Amino acid sequence: MKNRNLFRVDKIPALICYVLMIMLYFGTDKFSRLTSVSKDMFMVLGHPIPISSLAGVFSSMSMIVLICFVVFYRKLGFYTSIVILAFRVFKLTKSLLHFHPTGLPAIFITLVGLVSVLVIYQRNEKILRTQEKHRKELVDFTNSIIDAFSICIDGKDSYTNGHSLRVAKYTKLLALKLGESEETAQKFYNIALLHDIGKIGISDDILNKPGKLTPEEYDTMKTHAYRGFEILKRVKTQKDIADGAQYHHERFDGRGYPANLSGEKIPWVARIISVADAFDAMSSTRPYRKRLTGDAILKEIKDCSGTQFDPVVAKAFLELYEEGVFSDIKTE
Repeated sequence: MKNRNLFRVDKIPALICYVLMIMLYFGTDKFSRLTSVSKDMFMVLGHPIPISSLAGVFSSMSMIVLICFVVFYRKLGFYTSIVILAFRVFKLTKSLLHFHPTGLPAIFITLVGLVSVLVIYQRNEKILRTQEKHRKELVDFTNSIIDAFSICIDGKDSYTNGHSLRVAKYTKLLALKLGESEETAQKFYNIALLHDIGKIGISDDILNKPGKLTPEEYDTMKTHAYRGFEILKRVKTQKDIADGAQYHHERFDGRGYPANLSGEKIPWVARIISVADAFDAMSSTRPYRKRLTGDAILKEIKDCSGTQFDPVVAKAFLELYEEGVFSDIKTE
């Protein structure tokens, strides 16, 4: 459960800004009251100007501060502004009852400010709700397109039906285990769904060959990584979506393909997908071998930690495997 304490470390800058804005409001409000009763003058370009004329300037500044509350802090700023303005109306009304008619313009300005804050808050919230609705619709549309593509990818290879979906689920679980946020884990899920999209450009004779591939056929098969990158690099709405397709066959020791990257030079999402992809491959029957047992898979992941796989990701996988998380997905 997320910590909702206002004084969390990541909330301190916002809290400081909030306090400064309140101080600025009361400061400008104080200057407005002081200047409104002043008889002094000051010179501007050789012309005498009464200091009392600054009251309107400071009063306007205080209203701008309250509007900033509403815009930047939304509900919190709105309620704070309402309390401040209501308290100010109360004080000004009290002074009016004590026969201080000079407070009448201030009451009018405060009431106008109160109405303005209400209108701005409602309008701002309506715009934000509309934007959030459109953002969610775009995300849902993008996810549905990605799901459709993953079905097409798996349908092309009769031996790997459901492979992309399972790898995506494993990837998301691993990402969460490794401390990524739900939003990032979902992003990695989408990237993993399309990690084999380059297979669309591979001949069915090679993909569905009932036996071991020749060296030439294997070289052709390996091109699916670069083909996937070429397809996905044009997608601009989701950053790094091509990384899974391009780099999921890189090895931590640098002996993978297509770029022979090693260690942390391999994108983080690709290192996670690499383990998820290998696990699903080993736990599935392929033309050239039967599925491996659970013990054999665990041994392979352990033995390849630090060579084929990122040891941090491999460790997280082994912990999740021991918890029995992956077995539920495999039997869906």
